[in-house]
Amino acid sequence: MINSFKFLSSFLFPKKTEERKSEVSGKLEVHYANGKYVLDSANVNYSFGGLHTVFQKAFRQFNIKERNVNNVLILGFGSGSVASILQHEYRKEVAITGVEKDEAVIELAKKYFSVDNYKNLKLHCSDAYDFVLKAQGEYNLIVVDIFVDMLSPEKFQDEKFVSALSKLLSNDGILFYNFIAHDEKTRNAGGKLYKQLSRLIGKTEWVRLFAKSTENWVFVIDTQRTAEE
Repeated sequence: MINSFKFLSSFLFPKKTEERKSEVSGKLEVHYANGKYVLDSANVNYSFGGLHTVFQKAFRQFNIKERNVNNVLILGFGSGSVASILQHEYRKEVAITGVEKDEAVIELAKKYFSVDNYKNLKLHCSDAYDFVLKAQGEYNLIVVDIFVDMLSPEKFQDEKFVSALSKLLSNDGILFYNFIAHDEKTRNAGGKLYKQLSRLIGKTEWVRLFAKSTENWVFVIDTQRTAEE
């Protein structure tokens, strides 16, 4: 239970609640800020801070609240930002498959973010690359939000992964691929990823969004929009 003083003071003085070392992500920190817990790595927000705002904006732009979505795949589940938007903010009754490699992130998600309270959630502690290559079935919403601190590992941009991802997207589905561009190298990589997605999956929209210290490029493939054109 959060007392009223702690709640109000968090808007002025965010407080670090826990710090943990992770073999995957390096340093992880849980802060209580603006009346809620947020999960951060050394340089960026992982869940419920700036990242949460990025997906709120991206989903709003593509009207996900009103869209018929029932089967969701979240690669890079974190502590549940995207799941929270869908089930708590939008009140959607969706089945969610979450994939998160970092055991420390999952432990913190259960401790501070009530991840066990999501309905119809299957959370896998595994590498998203291997999961996608072996996965069966289709999803009408796929979110790719895979980072180690600020970096999206290169293997998640290669042809094998993107091709496998395309097979999981339903004919009426939509895919959001979040990418952080913070220097010349990552900007070049983001440009190549855009071309890769366009070539292997379909028409890709390039949405630029800002979250405090990061510039997020959200690549969106909407099969419904493509079918209407």
